Amino acid sequence: MRSHRLFGINLTSDFPFSFQLGAGSAPADTMFSVCPDPPAVPAVPAMAGGSAFRLYRAPGFEVLQEPGLLDFCFRPGRIDCHLLDPRYEFLIELRLLGPVLTHWLESRGLPVLHSSAVAANGRAAAFLSTHGAGKTGLAAALMQAGCDLLTDDLLPIEERDGKFLGRSGYPQMRMWPDEAVHFLGGCEGLPLVHPELSKRRVPVGPDGFGTFCDRPLPLSCLYVPERLPDCEAPVEIHEISRRDALIELVRHSFSPYLVEAAGLQPSRFDFFARLVREVPVRRLSYPSGFDRLPSVAEAVLRDVEC
Repeated sequence: MRSHRLFGINLTSDFPFSFQLGAGSAPADTMFSVCPDPPAVPAVPAMAGGSAFRLYRAPGFEVLQEPGLLDFCFRPGRIDCHLLDPRYEFLIELRLLGPVLTHWLESRGLPVLHSSAVAANGRAAAFLSTHGAGKTGLAAALMQAGCDLLTDDLLPIEERDGKFLGRSGYPQMRMWPDEAVHFLGGCEGLPLVHPELSKRRVPVGPDGFGTFCDRPLPLSCLYVPERLPDCEAPVEIHEISRRDALIELVRHSFSPYLVEAAGLQPSRFDFFARLVREVPVRRLSYPSGFDRLPSVAEAVLRDVEC
């Protein structure tokens, strides 16, 4: 059994992870195993978690099921996976590091945003995942400007003594081939994230790209990025009203259907209402083109310092 550290969790497991994870320590927050025998799933799901997942509840455990593919059973102190179709073994890791741990965190009062984030001047600057806005490219540009990666896809937010902190993920990014070519000079030798997608896994840290921050940081700003088609457009950063900011945070939950299905939305509204009173949410409009990213990174760093 090995201990891994990600999203502020110490995860103990005998699973042979191919993703690059941080080193954890005892005691474990939860254990993860792949088991041969499936749990006794109730005949009717307690709730639907969007088109891909079903969430079942029974006394003492929950089951998150991707019908016909995978079951993840949540019990106190452990998560067990049962593979329903051997052809989809590659999904175990992807689902665990996505919706499964998201549900585990959300159930413990830690909302998870679909976001990348970097460590800038000792605080976290996060970029929400708006369609086509290039959150990973923004994070990579900030890393080239000297920032550390905090997380590339999931950003759990912790409230501590009235302050809001972004938890770190694991030292790896996911880049499309054009991003890998720009930031790394190519994508040869980088493993695929998914066999049916061209996105690649990029290690961060020694012998990889940039550096990684493995501790939670206070949030300095949450950015809603908008990449403009005009490569000559100026970089503009504008604060969003609290009402609109609250809507954006709800929209950019990592697993919004599961959150709604699990009945967690009311408490998350309260959490986000407190967050937007303490942490600014700003719209970041910027021009297309990799060659324009250094100027975008400069503008973000100036904004963070304000």
